[in-house]
Amino acid sequence: MFFYYKKILAIIISFFYILVNYNFYNSIYHEYTNDKIFHITLWLGIVEALFWIMLLYSVFYLENKNISNNLDGKSREAVELEERRDIRDLLICFAIFLTSLICVNISRVILQSSPYMNDVVSTVSSYVLFFGGTRVLFIFSTIVFIFIAVSRRNVFLISISVLNMGVSVLIWLDFDADITAIMRIIIAILAIAYYILLKNTIKYSFKQTGNPKLENIK
Repeated sequence: MFFYYKKILAIIISFFYILVNYNFYNSIYHEYTNDKIFHITLWLGIVEALFWIMLLYSVFYLENKNISNNLDGKSREAVELEERRDIRDLLICFAIFLTSLICVNISRVILQSSPYMNDVVSTVSSYVLFFGGTRVLFIFSTIVFIFIAVSRRNVFLISISVLNMGVSVLIWLDFDADITAIMRIIIAILAIAYYILLKNTIKYSFKQTGNPKLENIK
């Protein structure tokens, strides 16, 4: 039952992710004050972090097809070792992803809401290195996430990962504007469909022969 509560929470956060991106989209075509832009970008950063935390967490409910398609002839210990490595790789990737995402959101808040900081960042090499480096790291983590999505063979997750890589490239090109807001809205819509179809049904089990197989939880 707790699994379904988490799905509902994830859908609600996805809905708010659509709203904050819509507000960010509108801010591009209106002469808002710096204070209002600060609040718009701040809320976008907070909701975006929550959105990706829920989405990345949901990946642990998906079966790694690269492991399940190569079960024949492997012992229980070998499969469990592959599963542990898979979980370790997921945690490392997600930690890098979220760290770079938070840094990108911090830079968005600073650069969008403060013309003074925008000028400072463009002239101080250490700031340029920090903001540029975290954007490159974000691109790297989105590429790794594509490989993770492909290993899960989930069309929604693959579509989300590809669109997000496009967003990361546009941000790196300093074009975090209306097009990225639209792409993030599409990502949120795909995520809602993904959550609706997500099931808590996969686990690894072993027959008495020691050969692993997949079975559904009833």
